[in-house]
Amino acid sequence: MRTSYILILIYFILFRLFLIVIAYFIIKVMFEKTRSISFVKKEESKNIFTQIPAKNKELNRPLVIISAHYDSISTNLPFKVQVLIFFIYRLIVFFYAGIIIVFSSIFLLDYFELVPLTNFTVIFITFSSIGGVFVSIPIVYLVFVERPSSGSIDNASGVAILIELAKFIKRNPLENIDVLFLWCGAEEWGLKGSKKFLKQHYKILKQKYDLNNSFNINIDMVGTYIGLLNKKGILKRKINRNLNDLLEASANNLNISLIKYNKIFSPKSDHKSFQKLARKTRSNFQVGCFHSNKDSKYIHSLRDTPEKCSKENLNGCLNICYHTLRKYDSSK
Repeated sequence: MRTSYILILIYFILFRLFLIVIAYFIIKVMFEKTRSISFVKKEESKNIFTQIPAKNKELNRPLVIISAHYDSISTNLPFKVQVLIFFIYRLIVFFYAGIIIVFSSIFLLDYFELVPLTNFTVIFITFSSIGGVFVSIPIVYLVFVERPSSGSIDNASGVAILIELAKFIKRNPLENIDVLFLWCGAEEWGLKGSKKFLKQHYKILKQKYDLNNSFNINIDMVGTYIGLLNKKGILKRKINRNLNDLLEASANNLNISLIKYNKIFSPKSDHKSFQKLARKTRSNFQVGCFHSNKDSKYIHSLRDTPEKCSKENLNGCLNICYHTLRKYDSSK
């Protein structure tokens, strides 16, 4: 929606309709009711987190962050259709961005009488503007027409696993590693919760902990099976050095089925924020992501119901994480 606002604003400027732009901002700020009107949803969310310190309070000790997002969303469109629409929309936005750059240059050249403005240019920009409005209609429909959903797979499953895992660690804390449990908000609106958390706690994480021996396990969707993101990109680059190997070893020791999979484009989940933390700190901080990718056909819809979250799979993911934490702690 913000992109649509920017496109419309730029079109007004390109057509030199400056009075409309000025009138809009005057009316917008002049009255109390108009100031509160917006086609972009107000973003309100909070993170919930708790930390269980290690028994040994050594300086610069490792930290494990276990995360899951608690917000959910549901629309009239299937998730895969949403993904397709957003992908096409992004392509069109890049196309319009190119048009804006090219024709802004033409308008400037015409203003200084270096290049004449042809009828073709005006017609092309006009139809591009109309096209931009029609392209925005599916996005408006997607964003504003919601339906109730339990959000069981995405992501009550992750929330439940974190709660139970926190109980386990609380009763028997790790010896050498702090464990931080983070329930993120606003994941569905651009990973805003995890981004805000890392922005607020970046300095203390870097100063207090040994990030080279720390990692994040993000639990986003455990439904009809336990899925683990393994590699991403065309070249199938592994998302971490050996964290997935530890998780897989735990699954094998416990005789729990774990399906590792590869994706060209990794899921838009909070693990991406922690990957940025690793790059920002230039550390060997590792990131793992539980995500039952094939269950995406159910999410963001009325089909995302509790019975699709297998009790065995929820307990299986819980036990894999707990076993991995214990084993990693004993090695430190």
